[in-house]
This record gives sequence, structure tokens and C-alpha cells, in this order.
Amino acid sequence: MIRVALDAMGGDLGPRIAFDGAEEILSRYDDVVITIYYSPYAGLSLPVPNERLSLIACSDVIDGDDEIVLSLFRRRNTTLYQSLDALAKGSSDVAVTLGNTGAMVALARHILGLLRPKLYPALIRELYSNPLRCLVDLGANVHCPSSMLIGFAELGGAYVEALSNEAPKVGLLNVGVESTKGSVVIKEADYLLSNREWPTYLGYAEGSELFEGEKNVIVCDGMVGNAVLKASEGLLSFLMGKFKGVDGVSSLFETFYQTERRHGACLAGVRGNLVKGHGCSDVPAMIGAIEYGIDIARADLYSAMEARLCDKAS
Repeated sequence: MIRVALDAMGGDLGPRIAFDGAEEILSRYDDVVITIYYSPYAGLSLPVPNERLSLIACSDVIDGDDEIVLSLFRRRNTTLYQSLDALAKGSSDVAVTLGNTGAMVALARHILGLLRPKLYPALIRELYSNPLRCLVDLGANVHCPSSMLIGFAELGGAYVEALSNEAPKVGLLNVGVESTKGSVVIKEADYLLSNREWPTYLGYAEGSELFEGEKNVIVCDGMVGNAVLKASEGLLSFLMGKFKGVDGVSSLFETFYQTERRHGACLAGVRGNLVKGHGCSDVPAMIGAIEYGIDIARADLYSAMEARLCDKAS
């Protein structure tokens, strides 16, 4: 059985999204059990517990605008803390949240620990699942020296090897492919990656190479990655709206949206399988994030990545 710890309180649309998503997942998968961590309040209608659905009430919730301060780590009865603690204690195989990204990263590092010392966790988003193509980082780290970008390349390489038969081919996102372009940090990362045996490095990548081309791991800092991802998704949503009802075109966009991309991102680099979904997720997106979590739990992703990273470091 795959055991999912679901933080119900992080989404912009309220816990009902998590409740409905969990019930739909359980109707689709016979080998999944879900524990929902929620905060009770007046008027909240709860799903009915059963042998595959458990509800755990928590007295505290981390809001989207809560700052990353020392007191955050003492708030042990928040829904996010409890779901991550279940993962750390081995009572769940994957945790899924729509909540505060900064708090999730900080608590995951504190509760779960790192796969390797000084290897900063990064959010990985699959741009395609077949063939596997991903973007690293999406916002877990904003100010990134070159050493962190090297770590992101390693995480992306291990992720691709763990989940596919593809060989990782890394590109470093830049304003151009010419050697004279880019910041000091980007140029230093380019130099360091060029002198590594693994993962295979193919040089700078421009924005046009995000969705096609030879490079299947695109590395950037979290601010750039988050902006790129949201701009891309915003464009897709805009086009879907513009062509809604147009024969053939709207169905093509819908098919791409539902089948060619993952909902949510994986926080890679911590000792546990953890999925972060969009705060604005609706029920279909919540379902997709949980399904993504189920997939990486089946693959025991973090253990597979840890084995590869340790092997490459030795």
C-alpha cells in the first residue's frame, strides 16, 4: 500500500479541495491509503473516515505569508509539520502540500534532513514526463551561488536517472548561448559544470530550449525558474481561454494540459518523497499532485536519488 500524508490547509481555495481530491484518488486506486491533516473550524464539513482514509486534527496552520523564523520550528502541531513528521517517522511514503513554499523547504530540511551535506534541496518540475524533461529550481532557493547551481544539476541528473531510461543532459539557463553572456555566477557555474564527468553538461540553454531540444535538465536559480514556470502556465491558460470552443484547437490544449505535464513539483534533496502543488490548485490539480506523489512513492524516489548521488560522489 502507498501511504499518503496530505496537508489539507495550504491551498488558497480551502481544505475542501484536499478532501474532494483524496476521495477521488481513493476511488481510483485500491492500493492507496490517505491521512489528511486538517484544522477544524466552524462549518467545516469533513469526509467520512474509513479503513483507507484517516483524519488528524491539528490546532495550528502555517499561513502563506508566515515568515521563516525560529518559532516556526516549534509549531509542531501545524498541519504541515505533522504531515512531514509522519514522513520522517516512516508512517507515510509521501507527503503532499499546497502550502507555504518557504516554510515547507525549511521544515523539510529540519525534519527530514538532507540527502547529502551542503546539497541544497530544489524544486523539480517535469515539463514533460515522456520523454522525461525537467526544470530545476522553481523557487526553493532564490539567491544561488554557483555551487548551488552545480547541486541542482546533480539533483536533476539523479532525478532523471531514477525515473526514466534517459541519460541526463544538463543545460544552464542563460540569456544566450555565447560564452561572453551571463552573470559572474552563471559563468562560474558553466566553468565548473564543464569540468565534471557527471552529469553530462551541454552548455547554456536559452528559454526556447525549455520544451524541446537535446537538453533534458534545465538548471536555473529559484527566482528565474518560478517566473519561467508561471509565465509558461499563464500563457497556456490564456491560449486555452482564447481558443475555448474552437473545434480541434481547444481539445488539443486540454489534452496537452492533462496528459503532457505533471501537477506539482518534487522537493528533491531531502530524505523523503515530498510534492508541492500550486496554492491556487483546484480539485483536478490536487488529484494530479497526489497522483504524482503516488508515482514517486512507488519508485521510492528519494532513496533512488540518494543511491545515485552517493555513487557519483564516491
